Amino acid sequence: MEQLNETQRYFIEEHVEDFRDGLIPRRELIRRVTLIAGSAALATSILAACDLSPRPAATTSSPAPAAASPALVAQPFATPPASPTTDGVTVKENDPRIAVSTPEVKGSDGANLMAYLAKPAAASGKVPGVVVIHENRGQTEHIKDVVRRVATAGFVAINIDLAARAGGAAKLVDSAAYNAELGKRGVADKLADHNATFAYLRSQTSGTAGVVGFCFGGGEVWNILAGGAPTELKAAVPFYGPQPANYTELSKVKAAVSAVYAEQDTRITATAPQMEEVLKQAGVPYAITVYPGVNHAFHNDTNAAGDRYNATQAQKAWVATIEWFRKYLA
Repeated sequence: MEQLNETQRYFIEEHVEDFRDGLIPRRELIRRVTLIAGSAALATSILAACDLSPRPAATTSSPAPAAASPALVAQPFATPPASPTTDGVTVKENDPRIAVSTPEVKGSDGANLMAYLAKPAAASGKVPGVVVIHENRGQTEHIKDVVRRVATAGFVAINIDLAARAGGAAKLVDSAAYNAELGKRGVADKLADHNATFAYLRSQTSGTAGVVGFCFGGGEVWNILAGGAPTELKAAVPFYGPQPANYTELSKVKAAVSAVYAEQDTRITATAPQMEEVLKQAGVPYAITVYPGVNHAFHNDTNAAGDRYNATQAQKAWVATIEWFRKYLA
């Protein structure tokens, strides 16, 4: 896959895993890879080099908990729901705890980045901020809900759509078409949009910021950290993020990092020891947590995540995320 960039390769690997897990049929796999690769010939060549055999069911020593578990405990802030949602909404926009807006945040080229912001309604004075980075489907209702959840925990939260110039998730409703558009953007282009987001957030907060991202967005968190993060970034939480090509640059990171991995997500989780080693070199506070009995995207409670959503582990990971931010953004 030498002809492809890092993001395109990651998306194709994700779709191959979905096929091997039986989540999509072969025809849909070919369609998605063709859109991302740009041609049927290249897609055929790529897939010929991939292992497309069905993956055996994952085994773990940990029992798989039911969707609704008695271990779920009410928190003073919004957490992932006890069972999957159909619309991705657990915190409504008119929730009295928060105030929602869509400010105009512009990229360096003047493009509107389709920002979505939520802040705690009862905050007295300015509070820290958190950038939420979406999965490979863009600014979905689920991601907006995550932004609102962050606000219920007392932070100003913001998300942009990294494919905003092509209309974002609102226009590119086909996941493969969205992936194809997003895959055209280089690391430097995406970092420029992240920097614009942090710059806007700086004007709305106390001056310290955190960042959390999921799947592709988890990889973007790593890219931000490895690419020279803004000075106000004090804490980062990548959820099952792919390892960037320049991951050794993380030895220079200044932010406290809590990396979330899934036991059954072997392709991503296999890189955790290398990530831990460079974080050790950086000398920053860090945590590497592998959640048992779950796979990639276990935090996403929408139908798009299929049966991968796990309420118990999702809540544990989310509570740990908020606690991390509360500790290092104070």
